[in-house]
Amino acid sequence: MKHFLLIAAATIVLSGVARADDGLTLAQRNERQMEANRKVIDSLCAPHCSRPVIEPSQSDWDAVSNRMAAETEIHLRQLGMSPDVARKAAWATQHKPYSACSHYVAQLTADYDRGLSRRDYDEDLIISIERSGTCEKKNLD
Repeated sequence: MKHFLLIAAATIVLSGVARADDGLTLAQRNERQMEANRKVIDSLCAPHCSRPVIEPSQSDWDAVSNRMAAETEIHLRQLGMSPDVARKAAWATQHKPYSACSHYVAQLTADYDRGLSRRDYDEDLIISIERSGTCEKKNLD
């Protein structure tokens, strides 16, 4: 009986939300629906369960950041970039994300991740990055 009452209450709440959504955008309607769903789940779960809140520590963020930089460097080296320039490019993607170097690295790693075979374009871009010094710290903007 208790579950039936909770389901009936959830149906009433959800129908009220649906009628109030006439002038809202799709994103706003989805947000309201998700909030209504959360309230129903919380009401069903409140007496006997709890959800742990997981907050990543700074060391967790640093570990993820270091792993992404290492993967980027490996991908660039597999594409044919020299080790020194690949290291500088990986540094630039983390510390200067709006630089030209980061933009070029994003193009190269996207091609690598998608498995695209744009061999001539990628090779020319790598040669251009290495010769121009785009990823040198003094040239990062």
